[in-house]
Amino acid sequence: LWTIQPENVYEILQSQGVFHCNPKLSDCITQCGFTPYYDWLIQQMHQRIGPPPSGVTHPIWAWHTMNWKHQKPDLRRIEFRNCPGPQVCIELEIPDQDVLLSDEERWHIVLNDGYYGDAKTEVEMDKEDAWFKGLPQDEQEQLKEKSWEKIFNVRPSYEDSWERRGCYIQATFWKLRMEQVVSVRHFKGWLSADRT
Repeated sequence: LWTIQPENVYEILQSQGVFHCNPKLSDCITQCGFTPYYDWLIQQMHQRIGPPPSGVTHPIWAWHTMNWKHQKPDLRRIEFRNCPGPQVCIELEIPDQDVLLSDEERWHIVLNDGYYGDAKTEVEMDKEDAWFKGLPQDEQEQLKEKSWEKIFNVRPSYEDSWERRGCYIQATFWKLRMEQVVSVRHFKGWLSADRT
């Protein structure tokens, strides 16, 4: 796996031997309003890979696959160039049973509080949308959250005219230990004050 982190995360990892997420320092949690969706993912992690270690409440994120390839991320991509300040790409090895994989593109359905339907055409989507909107609100909420579980179906990967699965696969896990680190690459995003 490869996790992109501020450089100070690696410094903490070096000095303490372990790192876990501090949700107060996460913009996605504190500023973007994603708390309910992160809470849902945390609940899924409890069920699928087990509860977090003592003192850990939120996951660390990493990349498993980018653009259909299981290989280190290309740090020239816009997602990484827009990182503020000095950054690191930490390559790590974590046992499969300690990691929850999900489809990064479909994760945005969760973040947008949408229903992840089964439609494969525009006509099917219109019918499914009408059916879903006709349900009582409490049933909509239950079915919507259940539909989100499809983001964990990352294999087999495929692409058709309607959907692609497995092009971008993200990984979440509870903590990172220094002994799991394989390599580290330092880089600066475009939002750095010093872009040299």
